[in-house]
Amino acid sequence: MMVNKVKDVKNMFSTGSKVDENFVYFIGLLYCISTGEIGAVELFKTGKDSKYGKYSQAFRDTYRLGVGWSYGLASACEMMGRKVSNNKDDPMKLLLVKLSQVVRLGDDLKTFFRDELKNSLQTYAIKYEANLETQKLFSEMFYTLMSTASFMISANSIMSMLMGFGDSESILIVSMMGTGAGMAVFVAMMFFMFPRDVLAHTDDAIEKKFRMKMYVGIFGTVGVSAVLLLTNMLPPILAIGLGGIPLLYPGIIAKKQESKIATYTEWYPTFILHFGQLLSTVGSMGQALQAVMRSNFGTIQEFIDGLKNRIKNRIDQTICFQLFSIEAGHHIIANGNDIVSTSIYKGADMNLVGNVVADITKKISELRGKRAQNASTFQLVVVILHVLSLSIFGLMNKLTELFNDLSEGDLSNAAFELSPIDPVLMSMLMPVLLIMTSIISGFAIKIIQGGLYKTVFFHIGILLVVGGISMFAINEFMADFLDSIIFTAPVPGI
Repeated sequence: MMVNKVKDVKNMFSTGSKVDENFVYFIGLLYCISTGEIGAVELFKTGKDSKYGKYSQAFRDTYRLGVGWSYGLASACEMMGRKVSNNKDDPMKLLLVKLSQVVRLGDDLKTFFRDELKNSLQTYAIKYEANLETQKLFSEMFYTLMSTASFMISANSIMSMLMGFGDSESILIVSMMGTGAGMAVFVAMMFFMFPRDVLAHTDDAIEKKFRMKMYVGIFGTVGVSAVLLLTNMLPPILAIGLGGIPLLYPGIIAKKQESKIATYTEWYPTFILHFGQLLSTVGSMGQALQAVMRSNFGTIQEFIDGLKNRIKNRIDQTICFQLFSIEAGHHIIANGNDIVSTSIYKGADMNLVGNVVADITKKISELRGKRAQNASTFQLVVVILHVLSLSIFGLMNKLTELFNDLSEGDLSNAAFELSPIDPVLMSMLMPVLLIMTSIISGFAIKIIQGGLYKTVFFHIGILLVVGGISMFAINEFMADFLDSIIFTAPVPGI
């Protein structure tokens, strides 16, 4: 039931066809290998062995029906078109229905997939642009939610004290937990709605190494905070804030990795275009790569050099391109290399293949660049609002202490009765509030940004440190001001 509700929310904000990045690359692969003048059976056999999720699975099932069970590829496409989805706008359903007619009539596969690639790339760009506009809308809503949440908690707490409610502490806790839950649900909606934009292409060994760094950061944060709290070396809010520093260790490593591999797409389209042109001319990968190396391709130069050396040593070209992808660690480059490697094996027109891969890479990189610009603005505004919100909570913490001190006097002739919140409870809730808002805001930044999930530790760590310091500073700097100026005035009737 919950999954269906999430899908309904996601569909409510979706625009147009459900063409995604994998579908674009899948069509690009089929178009590239079709330039080798292969038959329909070989096309489906290659498509089923690719790694594009449900699209490869659909071709796998179609090949099994059409060739393995001898239904014929045209009939198998029609049957799988009805089975793959009930949604008439599903791109795979439409592709199989149209492909069944192409196979039955014996039309040119190259021409068909050329038009399909053009349409799918254009549709993907339109959908992505629409998602960016939706992201901007949700970003503004999150700004409003952050600023409203701080004032809502503060207002409920202060009004409960001033109005003399006997259960003002419960009102504070309910307001805090309710607001936090609402923000968490909003962030969860953002997670399910917006694309992930997979950036890294890694293997299990690389992931295992990072997990060790991640555990060091998490346990370091917990350990530092626990030591500072138990020894009373620092106030609790400052102990929690400074405890976030170890969390920056895996975050900074991931941030550097993300920044480094993001630059690879600036050079990859030029390289693959140049390589395809030379390979179609000379016909030898070794000679083509030797000629390519006369130019400089910036940050991917070392990977190209490794590819050339392996080819020169007569290592299988499929393995060479796979190692190139692992070394670069970029998901887009890995997809492009898969298309190039398969196209070479199938005897495709490499001049055209280079152009296709370069065009797809440029378009996807351009769209991701626009998302990165929106994410940078969002991150800056969230950090500012985070500091302001926690500063308000720090001020509210001090006001609670002063209200509690004031209520201990003779207030029998006062115009209103105070119902103060226990300062000890408030001091205990402030670290909880800091952790809660830092985690929620950190995940919100990561969802808007996309890319490596690992950088979420950097955002959470920064928010913990900055938020803890700002809350402590406000509590300390405003203490003397409030004591000496605001509450020195005589209260009527006292």
